[in-house]
Amino acid sequence: MADPLAQPVLTSARADDRGRVVDLFAEDLTDLHLPVDKDALGRVFDELLGDARSVVLVAREQAEGPPAGVLVASRVPSVKFSGWSLWIEELYVGKAARQRGMGRALVEALLQFARDGGYAGIDLEAYHGNAPAALLYRNLGFRRLGRERFYYRLEWEQQDATP
Repeated sequence: MADPLAQPVLTSARADDRGRVVDLFAEDLTDLHLPVDKDALGRVFDELLGDARSVVLVAREQAEGPPAGVLVASRVPSVKFSGWSLWIEELYVGKAARQRGMGRALVEALLQFARDGGYAGIDLEAYHGNAPAALLYRNLGFRRLGRERFYYRLEWEQQDATP
């Protein structure tokens, strides 16, 4: 078992992290009762690594260990921030590695990346009722924005069109 007081090791994701990061994505989707297609998630990971607009950070319990947490952010021009910002798409720490500061370390690393890169701000959304995430973000200085998020899956159109 890993030392619960050890600091996580943070790095940019590498191609050889693919399997474990896909497992983390799948674990998160399963927790949210959303469909999981590991092949598609693998392709998404590959796209993220190859896209200059993406930031993919991983947290490890040991320098050569597998990722235990992942943060995915996108660089986007923002009207709200009047400049370039980062959008946190995914922050997930595997169940076995929680309560060890990995989520905090990942967000702090992204905050430093934003400061160093001259970004104007960071946006994110946490699922309603996710008290640990809300507490983490508030403790790091994020402020709540009174909005409601909606989504639309294009595959729904195909399902509705089938007789």
